[in-house]
Amino acid sequence: MLLKRFMMKVAGLPSCEQVNSFLALYMDDELAEKDRSAFERHLRRCKNCSAYFYQYRTTVELVQQEREHDVALPDELIEHTLAFLRQSAAYAD
Repeated sequence: MLLKRFMMKVAGLPSCEQVNSFLALYMDDELAEKDRSAFERHLRRCKNCSAYFYQYRTTVELVQQEREHDVALPDELIEHTLAFLRQSAAYAD
């Protein structure tokens, strides 16, 4: 993990923690182009952040669909997603 952080820093990429804090801004297309490019490069190199982002994006899309079509999400999906997010947040610490 220490080596990964070092390599990201040498490559001029944001840390996993920074990427996590940028998720909402990225999804809302509110990152400056330089930050957006760095965010995307980080995701291409970091499997954990890429998986976390995919889960985050999918969750946001499902919630939007649920609101648009008044479809209830299965309880199992909600619990699985929350467990994944908790585990990922603990991993990032």
